[in-house]
Amino acid sequence: MLRYRKILINNLIIQASIGVYEQEKQNKQKIIVNVELLLSNDSEPKHDNLESTQDYSKFRKSLIDITQSQHFQLLEVLVERIHSTLMINNDVIGAKVKISKPDIFNDCEVAYELSNI
Repeated sequence: MLRYRKILINNLIIQASIGVYEQEKQNKQKIIVNVELLLSNDSEPKHDNLESTQDYSKFRKSLIDITQSQHFQLLEVLVERIHSTLMINNDVIGAKVKISKPDIFNDCEVAYELSNI
């Protein structure tokens, strides 16, 4: 039987230094990070303990660390950096990363997404 295993991190709010405009360079802004990780079936836990599975908190910490590591001018570059870092994990066989900037415009939220699943 074919099964798909995923870890989802939804609506992680981070204050980030991101943007090309002077105001964005001077003031951090809220971004919303959503990640979907497709896991290999070989990594399915055999025991009911954290050591036999993927630790969600490590993925969350990675998202925060990357986002806060520097000023990013482009959302696309930040999304790519996160995606490529997540794909380094041997148990991750695909990833979808979407980052939204909810406060840029008064009438909409803008986002960028990169996926290989």
